[in-house]
Amino acid sequence: MAEGRDELFELAVNRAVSVTDRLATGADPAARRRALEVWYLKTRFAQRLRFDALLAALARRPEGACHWQGGEGGRWLPGPPPRP
Repeated sequence: MAEGRDELFELAVNRAVSVTDRLATGADPAARRRALEVWYLKTRFAQRLRFDALLAALARRPEGACHWQGGEGGRWLPGPPPRP
């Protein structure tokens, strides 16, 4: 069951990256939080996860193209997320 939860967290973080990039929130934590609060409330699968954990992962995002992998305890890896 933990594996599915990890995949759900990865999906949520990587989708949240798309949202913040599209809305150009940049490195401003307050702007990122406001943008993601709306997305989080509208996205049913994201609501299964802790909002603060998603924000914490995004706060550690490095510059450049990268994706999150490894569930809540994961890390950023270079390149786009793998596609099924």
